[in-house]
Amino acid sequence: MIKEDFLVTAHLAHLDLSEAAVQASLPEFERMLGYFAAMREADTDKAAFGGPLPELSSNNLASNRNQLRQDAAKPSTLADALLKGANELEGRYLVVPNVL
Repeated sequence: MIKEDFLVTAHLAHLDLSEAAVQASLPEFERMLGYFAAMREADTDKAAFGGPLPELSSNNLASNRNQLRQDAAKPSTLADALLKGANELEGRYLVVPNVL
């Protein structure tokens, strides 16, 4: 089943893979599906989150919008604070390591 899913995904991505490339890539594809399954499980784990995140509730979204409008004229120090804590910078951009 996983091989068929991989072949469909490769076809949708317009990849013309040889049988050797399919066999070599299949274990990594299975590992990636495992990561997706773990993320799906974490999203539905009530013990991990205890319900919806408060910053995403509709009441907080409206108050956050109002707060953003009020703060728009103020100079932001949040970006500077985040950049100070970064491991690696490229100009004013964070460098994010490739994890796959």
